[in-house]
Amino acid sequence: MSLGRAITQLHAAERDLADEFVKIADRHAVEHDVHHTGHALARQARAHAEALVAFADRHGANVGNADGPELWETFVSKLRRTGAELMGRSPRTGALLLRDLRRLYLSASEAEMSWWIVRQGAMAVRDRDLAQLFDACHEETWQQVRWVKTKIKEASAQILVGG
Repeated sequence: MSLGRAITQLHAAERDLADEFVKIADRHAVEHDVHHTGHALARQARAHAEALVAFADRHGANVGNADGPELWETFVSKLRRTGAELMGRSPRTGALLLRDLRRLYLSASEAEMSWWIVRQGAMAVRDRDLAQLFDACHEETWQQVRWVKTKIKEASAQILVGG
């Protein structure tokens, strides 16, 4: 694997993570913490992906276009929020939240580990700028992983006990 491929994979992981945060935030809009924090963390992940674009040409990465949300995505997002508001809180939505958080944890962990892989490559080719980007972005991604893990702990206790 080349450094360019690792950057491509990291870029995709950050974009996928941003999309997952938005989906979960909208699907669980009645959980205000999940909704607001999810959207904030999605913006953070998108910013990480955008920051990687500057390194694409330098290392032969293929990061594609980072277009804004399209009309269809906006419509689906609104539909998710409406569905969440109609369903409210119930044992079924609790189980869905737990499932979604588990999936989100895996996405966040993939992005976090991908940062380490890119960092090691940056150090090997002596790309200080890319190594500094790791310093700036990895900590935020690690905090995202920890936030999701904390939400899983909180939600599982409430959901499994029926509260």
